[in-house]
Amino acid sequence: MAERWAKPVVPLVIEQHESEGVLMPDGRVFRQPVFVLKPEDVDRLRAGYVCIKCFQTFEQAWPELCPVCGCHVRRDQAAYFAREYGGDQRLGPSTSLADERERLREGVDLPKED
Repeated sequence: MAERWAKPVVPLVIEQHESEGVLMPDGRVFRQPVFVLKPEDVDRLRAGYVCIKCFQTFEQAWPELCPVCGCHVRRDQAAYFAREYGGDQRLGPSTSLADERERLREGVDLPKED
């Protein structure tokens, strides 16, 4: 059985930040990526078991440096997380099942629910 710490972080969604980006000399804009992660992966980032820069997992929390990207995990990660974490994001439809059924009834003659 794989250890919990070794489970890779796989983003659920990767979006582009609407306002943050890097303007290149040729006029192209590279937008800052926004990663939507599972709550347990966010918890592992917050607890220092995953590198916030490259998502490398650690067996022990808060190593001095990430062995993959060289990020100063112990020195910088908590402050970076506090500054950049955008909170929970809802994925999926914004309407309820009841709302969807009502929309269907408007277009199709469906029996009413009791």
